[in-house]
Amino acid sequence: FSRGGRWGTWNDASSVVLMLAMIPVALLLTIIALEVVTTVALAIGAVGIGAMLVLAALQALLVAGRVTYEQTKVAVLAVGGVVGVWYLLTAIATGSTGLPDGLRLAAAVAGLGFIGVGIGFLRGGQDDRLAQVAGLTLFVASLVFQVWIGALLLAGSLTIPAWDA
Repeated sequence: FSRGGRWGTWNDASSVVLMLAMIPVALLLTIIALEVVTTVALAIGAVGIGAMLVLAALQALLVAGRVTYEQTKVAVLAVGGVVGVWYLLTAIATGSTGLPDGLRLAAAVAGLGFIGVGIGFLRGGQDDRLAQVAGLTLFVASLVFQVWIGALLLAGSLTIPAWDA
């Protein structure tokens, strides 16, 4: 992740793709949680999707060279923490739904990873032990979460609840 290096740019670009790809997932999970926690689910979804859009925009500006790492560092880490809080709240809000407990656990662990990365990077940058462990945890847990939820959707084991119109 050396600043300005190829790996840093690829990481920043992948963050844009990840955040934009998570928006449909966040919408799905909001709809699922609506059956249990009603308007609270809307608030959780709105906060998460808003944070995903802001994070994607900040990272896109960085990749495009419109801003510097130092200009966006604190904002990116803070907004990443908000995405982590979304993951945690989603794991809690979907507790009485048909989502498997393991999937919800993966979401919670990914959320803690997002939060830990922000704290670690603010504390000591990429060499901070918390940033490294949380980053690896985030990577693994979010990958498990995304692949699992995708597999459930493709298999028809998880469907979008019907709304009474």
